Amino acid sequence: MILIIIFGISLFAAFTGYTVGWGVAAGGVIVGGGILWLVYHKTEVVFDRPSNLLTVRKTMLHGTCEETIPLDDVRQADVDLKRNERSNNRLHASYTYRLCVVTGATQNRYRVALSHGYTTSKRHLLTAQKINDWLGAPDAPIAAGPSMADISEIISALGFGKAK
Repeated sequence: MILIIIFGISLFAAFTGYTVGWGVAAGGVIVGGGILWLVYHKTEVVFDRPSNLLTVRKTMLHGTCEETIPLDDVRQADVDLKRNERSNNRLHASYTYRLCVVTGATQNRYRVALSHGYTTSKRHLLTAQKINDWLGAPDAPIAAGPSMADISEIISALGFGKAK
C-alpha cells in the first residue's frame, strides 16, 4: 500500500515537471516487481483416485514445479508445526501450521508440503483430517509430535548443541 502511494506521488511529481519523480516512480516499479516476484505463488493439489496419483503443482512467477506421487505411497496427511517466535510464553506456546502429506515406508518417511509457507490459521488441521478420511486413514495422528523448535531447544538444554 505504501509503495502504491509513493508511486502515485512520484508520477504526479513527474507529470508536473520534476524529473526526480520519474526516478522514484521507476524505483517503485522495480521494488514492487521484485517483491511480487518473490511472493506470488499458487499451489494446486489434485488427489486423483482413478489414476492413483497425487499431483502437487506449484506455480510462481519464475516457473512451475510439479511433483507426482502414487496414492499408494501416501500414508496420511499431517500438519507441520513451527513455534511462533513472537510467542514468549513457554508454557502455552503458539504455533504456525503447514499442511503436508507423509509418504514412504516406515523406515523412509518423507513429508511433502501441500501449502506454501506456514500460517497461524488452524484450518490446516481440519483439511488434514478431511484428507485422511478420504485416504481411509481417519485415525492417523495429526500434529501430534513436537515442533522442530521444541526439539532444538531440548537438544541445546541437554548440551548436544553446537559449541559456542
